[in-house]
Formats: sequence, C-alpha cells, structure tokens
Amino acid sequence: MVISDEKTTKKHPEKQCFKKYRIDVRMPNSKRITKTFFRKYDADKFKSELFIKKNKILNTGIYINDDIAFKDFASFWLKNQILGRKADKTEQCYKSCIKKYINPVVADIKLRHISYHHARTLECLILNSGRSTVTTNKILRILKAILNDAVKLEYLLRNPIRGYPELKEEPRNLNFWSKKEIDLFISKNQNNELLDLYLITLNTGLRLGEICGLCWDRVDFESGHLIINRSLTRYGLRNTTKGHKGRYVPMNHIVRGLLKKRLIGPNKGFVFSSQDGKPVSYEHMTQREFKKSQVDAGLDKIIRFHDLRHTFASHFMMNGGNIYTLQKILGHSDIKTTMIYAHLDQEFLHQAADIVMFG
Repeated sequence: MVISDEKTTKKHPEKQCFKKYRIDVRMPNSKRITKTFFRKYDADKFKSELFIKKNKILNTGIYINDDIAFKDFASFWLKNQILGRKADKTEQCYKSCIKKYINPVVADIKLRHISYHHARTLECLILNSGRSTVTTNKILRILKAILNDAVKLEYLLRNPIRGYPELKEEPRNLNFWSKKEIDLFISKNQNNELLDLYLITLNTGLRLGEICGLCWDRVDFESGHLIINRSLTRYGLRNTTKGHKGRYVPMNHIVRGLLKKRLIGPNKGFVFSSQDGKPVSYEHMTQREFKKSQVDAGLDKIIRFHDLRHTFASHFMMNGGNIYTLQKILGHSDIKTTMIYAHLDQEFLHQAADIVMFG
C-alpha cells in the first residue's frame, strides 16, 4: 500500500489537503492490479480480497475470474453452453426463466457475491408470483446449473448455493384413459385420418415430436423396432430427442400392422405427412386435431396429446410391466422420472384389496 498526500496548489486553491491510498498487487498470471482509494478502510478491504484471491490461485493453480456480473455470465452461458446443445423449446424456457425471474434478483450481482440469501429471495419471488413449487424448483435448478458451469469454466471455486434444498412438491396428477375410454375413442374415430397416429402413440408412448418426426428410415420391420433419435419441433426436424439419447421402441403386432398398411413403395419420407410430403403439424396437433377428435367421440375426459404417453405407461404397469423396461421404452435418463407411473388406478386397487382377507 502506498500513501500519498494531495496538497493545495496555487492553481487549485480550493483543494484541501488529503491522503490517497494506492494498492498495487501483481497477480500470479503477471497481471498487475492498481487501484486508489480515499479511505484506508476501503484500501485495506480491497487489498485483503486481492490477497485471498491470489492465494486461491497459488493453491489451486486456477485463475478464478469471479469479477463478472451474473447477467453477463448468464448471457455467455446461454450462448456457449445451451445453444445447439439443448432442444429449442428448452433453450427458450431457460431464456424466459432467466429474464423473468433470475435476473431481477441477481442480474448485477458479481458471481462471487451470490449466496443462499439470493436463492431464498428468488424462491420467494417465484412463489409470490403464483407459480407452483414444481416451477419454483425448476427455476432454482437452472440457477444451480449456471453456477455449476461457472465452477467448471473456472469463474468460481465452488457453487455458492450448492445443496440449497428444494421445496416439497405435490404428487403429480397424471391424466390417462381407462380401457373403456380408449375403446370409445377408437370406435368413434374410425374415419379419422389421424387415427393411425393416435393408435401408434397409444401403443408406444412416443412423444408428440417423436411421432410427428418419425420417418420410414427409422422403422425396422426386420428387428421389430422403431429407432427414435429424431424429433419434430416448431423449428423443424432435429436429429435428437428430448433426452438427447436414441432408443429402440418395440413394435407390437398392432403397430407393425398399421405401419405396413401405410407403407407404399420405397417411401423415405415422414410416416405421417400431407400429400406434398410435409409432416403433420406439430403445433396444431393438440388443440386443432386431437381435442376435436375427443369432442367428436363424446368423451367426458378431455386430455392433452402428451397424456397418451401417460396412458401407455400407466397401462404398461397395470398389466404387469417392469419399471426398468418402461424407463428404456420411454427414454427417461433418470428412473425417478419413470417412477411416477408406478401407480395403479382405483379399480385395480380395489381388486388388489381382496387378495388378502382375514376373519
């Protein structure tokens, strides 16, 4: 620390005599950091922070660039860690959550100054906006992921909110059709040109983007599998799925029969397409097509297209399927995601109650 005096001069007689405290430190990477303060307290504080940072670098061999504001690192993170690596829908979700919830809390905070306090403030902000605990946990996981990558990219030594506890989530209320509702839907939609698409989804559990993006070059009649490694989104066909892993989905005799009926000649395009070869509309499937098909069938329970996946998975388990096999069919990376299907409907539970009886 260097102390210098500023005295009054003839040119500036209004200036008062005061001291300035200059800090001059050379970092291990040869970078020289110099800064001047008017208070000794501020100079001492800055000098201590620099020495701590210098010692961390000497001890770990890593230069920690933790002087960056969160909003700047988040922008860098989205561009370099997410763009092209995640599905477009996921990327847009991340951008929205950062802009709407995370940035208002920590945008101008330096990475090194983020703490549990900021995570709690963010949690309260989300909950007070009326969002569910599921959404709150999801947004907090995004913040954790950003800070985890800050550690990997050597902007931080550790994640300051690592281990922050998630909120207890209410059990998910899954909508799925009973066998009776499935039969009613099928019988009332015999003339529907999309019936084959609905039936294959009910028999395979494919996601909407996966069934819409299914091409004939991914249908293997010899092995009896569908090769699922593409997905259709509003941005077009992507050579990836939600989990970024390809998988093989077995075809039962119904799926095999439907596909062989639709295959005419050496077709290499989409399995479900319009006359001009374009795939069926991904964006309009749920509201314009599937919902109308349910109303026309007179169903009381109107479900989303994604609930056909829930229907497949639920009946798979109720008919004696194995949870680990279901995980592979659905393409879940984590068995915890598949465990939400390890439940039975009320009628099945009532039958199970009669298995053991005493008295």
